Amino acid sequence: MYPVKTADNVSADTGISANTISKWLDRGSAPTSWAFLRLLSAYGPDLVCAVMDSPPAWLDRAAKEQRRERIEAQIADLQSQLEGGAR
Repeated sequence: MYPVKTADNVSADTGISANTISKWLDRGSAPTSWAFLRLLSAYGPDLVCAVMDSPPAWLDRAAKEQRRERIEAQIADLQSQLEGGAR
């Protein structure tokens, strides 16, 4: 989701310190249960599917729906920009 400044962006989404997130990314530590719940709250079923080897079908469907909604929102934003630029 954030190929650049990952820790800073995840920190902004979750309220978890960027330093802590950097340690996870460097594999120096792993999220606590509390931190994982914060991540889950921010990223939903997509996150759970990403960390599971074989997510159940219902969770996979929920993640796909989440991605669809995110893409539709991006399309709506781009459409709005196109319409605003045409004026």
